[in-house]
Amino acid sequence: MATCATDRRSGRGTASLELVIVAPFLFALMMLIIAFGRYAQTENLVDQAARDAARAATAQNAKDAVPKAAEQVLKESMVDAPSSCRDTSGVGSIDMTPGAFGLPDPDDPLAIDTVTVTVECTLDLSDLAGLPLKNVTISRTFTSPLDRYRGYR
Repeated sequence: MATCATDRRSGRGTASLELVIVAPFLFALMMLIIAFGRYAQTENLVDQAARDAARAATAQNAKDAVPKAAEQVLKESMVDAPSSCRDTSGVGSIDMTPGAFGLPDPDDPLAIDTVTVTVECTLDLSDLAGLPLKNVTISRTFTSPLDRYRGYR
């Protein structure tokens, strides 16, 4: 029976020691999961904002109205984004094919004019304790076709 008491005493404190060794790794793993989740969610929001901005751009009747419409839709689309991304988001570029918002070429019935919108934002991950993460720039591009038979000014 003396051996039983000795075995119990020799195992004392090992659980505490294991927790002290393992806890930092578990904490870092949890922070990484949160960081990747936040990145994936924000990336999805930026992608959706680029799609919405491109579609809104192609819904305009004049070429001059495209930048304002894209910015307005971007602002509305980024409401649910983290504040660091929402505050830094913007339309990176708006590219249009040369014939965009003009009369269609009757000699080329298969020509499709498009508007391409690029949306960018900076996601701040520095608030995740213990990780050497700083800022991540997220950029997404979407191209939307113009309706060939819609009347443009």
